[in-house]
Amino acid sequence: MPLFFDRGKFRRVSDIVRSPIDPEEVSAKKISLFRKKGRVGALTDLVATKPKNKPSAPPKQKKLARSIIVAVIAFLVIGGGFIYYSLYNFRKNVVQSLESELNRFNTQVFDLRPFESSPNKETFKTGADLNPKNPIQVLGTEIWPLLKDSVGAYKDFQELASQALILLEKSETLITNLPDLLFHQGGGEIISKLKEISGILNNVSNKNAKLAGVASRLKDFSPGNFDFYLPLQTDLGKYQNFLNSTINWLNSSSSRHIFVMLLNPSEIRPGGGFLGSYADISLRGANLESIDVHDINELDRSITSKTVPPKPIQAITTNWKTADANWFFDFPSSAGKILQFAEGSDLYNKNGIAFDGTLAMSSRVIEDLLSIVGPIEIKEDNITITSDNFLFEIQKQVQAGQKTKAPNPKKILQDLTPLVVEKLASLDSAQKQKLFNLVGNWFSNKDLMVYFRDPELQKFFSGLDLSGQVYELPQGFIGDYLAVVNANLGGGKTDIFIDQKITLVSQINDDGIVANHLVIERTHRGNESKDWWYKTTNQNYLQIFTPPNPQLENFSGGVKKTIKPPTDYKKGNYITDPLVSQIESTRKDFLNYPAVESFEEFGKSVLATWTKTEIGKKSKIVFDYTHRLPVPLAEGKTYQFIFERQAGLSGVYKFEISAPISFVWEENNLPIFEYQSSDPPGRLIINLTLKKASQ
Repeated sequence: MPLFFDRGKFRRVSDIVRSPIDPEEVSAKKISLFRKKGRVGALTDLVATKPKNKPSAPPKQKKLARSIIVAVIAFLVIGGGFIYYSLYNFRKNVVQSLESELNRFNTQVFDLRPFESSPNKETFKTGADLNPKNPIQVLGTEIWPLLKDSVGAYKDFQELASQALILLEKSETLITNLPDLLFHQGGGEIISKLKEISGILNNVSNKNAKLAGVASRLKDFSPGNFDFYLPLQTDLGKYQNFLNSTINWLNSSSSRHIFVMLLNPSEIRPGGGFLGSYADISLRGANLESIDVHDINELDRSITSKTVPPKPIQAITTNWKTADANWFFDFPSSAGKILQFAEGSDLYNKNGIAFDGTLAMSSRVIEDLLSIVGPIEIKEDNITITSDNFLFEIQKQVQAGQKTKAPNPKKILQDLTPLVVEKLASLDSAQKQKLFNLVGNWFSNKDLMVYFRDPELQKFFSGLDLSGQVYELPQGFIGDYLAVVNANLGGGKTDIFIDQKITLVSQINDDGIVANHLVIERTHRGNESKDWWYKTTNQNYLQIFTPPNPQLENFSGGVKKTIKPPTDYKKGNYITDPLVSQIESTRKDFLNYPAVESFEEFGKSVLATWTKTEIGKKSKIVFDYTHRLPVPLAEGKTYQFIFERQAGLSGVYKFEISAPISFVWEENNLPIFEYQSSDPPGRLIINLTLKKASQ
């Protein structure tokens, strides 16, 4: 059946047929339709045009419906926009707060160094509470992944900072109480606290790793720096390895021995002062077993091996032994050689004693300790040792003992040591804090240097520049390097009365050539002393460490000293040291400057000469030399000047670095950068940025 004749439509057609037609409703057009198509055809057309549904709503109802629809749409648009804006601002606030607090946190964390002043603990406390507070924020955090990551990252950071604060507080507590624990058989507690710190450090590392996962996604949507976790994770790994190695080293059932070098700056050597005395410190289970102080001659008399000394040392001795082994400017190299000699001696070899490491200590350390604990009276000798007279009084007692050929001329050090230890064991909180702060200065100035044979321990100390190692120049180094290294060989104890002034004037040319004018002035003030051992002529082997391949342009002031081997070393079956042989194999002379020799050592070129300074007089040594940068210095590039100070040495240091013509240094907006100090750090690094001078 055709669709027209469905039941509903059929009924409507019937209704129309049955119902009378109102003449007023029939238009002329419809009448015409009836005439043309007949009743049935006309009715069919009318049914097709008749509304199928109920009659349409009045105009007012239509208008109301449209208004409701518009209102709903407007509400959705405005409300949705408000919700989005609210969530966007919430996320923005979270990310900005996270970035700000991370920067503050990182600045403190990455500047932390052992034995330095503690940072402000507020740094490790997070700021406002940014957890979702209203239903919109809660819902948005659940359904918007980016917001969820942002809030999650902030929560992870809060946990990280909280753990870091606990770590800091635990570490401070241990360090503060370390003297008490060390000197009162608290080794077990030391190890226990180290393990606790290790556990907290592991928690910090885990929190940082978790935060890293979220931060790596955030940096794709935010301009801030969220790569903080990379160096932090590296540092955490280093500290964790160090702690594990330290715990294993301390938690030993056998004795651990540390060779403590007591260096005398009155007789300077490349690795610090002359090694005239030392202490053997024995630990077991982190408990202090003993501190035995020895004259170095006691050790050297028990050495039966024969070793060829470095060429300059042959001027004062035939056989190389421990007393003269502090020869290398690179302290780990000196320390390794000292331990080798010590362990090969009958004094330790017969007893099977091996040393785990060395600790070099200058006289300044003892003087600072005396300034904390106060004067110490040695009643047996009727002597009072203070921070002001320590070095002079000890030297006087040693010289007196040697003059009378006493069996132990350095007995005064053996008497003094337990008295100092006793005072250190009873420090109050203020004294402990002062001691803690001084340790950082000692390491920075190379008054303390440490070397361990354990690779992880040494790697840690070396990474923090606590080992006195020579700086390794990077490949393609754009800059300059300088170290002025003295060795008193046959000059008595005169270095304590030598005033040294070092002046370097450096000109960088536009072709990449660096021209240096180095002046070293040494004044002998021994005439101010009444003791003869300070009045002898200072004889010094002077070494200038420079970048590789310098060209010596001019020289004056040095002394040529010919050293002949004191014996036939080959015939006498003397051992040749590999490092010394390697260095001396690079030795070269200068035809125009016979008082100067050069060689390669620790990745540097060395210009060396002898100096002689008589009492009450001054000597002046001048080196003019050049070296070429890998590429000429360009605008915006950084030029780095590195100076490493010799341990145990003081003086006046002045450096002038001139930029190429028409350029200035961004740091001071001048063509010349000047630095002057009487107490620079052990390693001074100056970074200078080149820029075009304003017209």
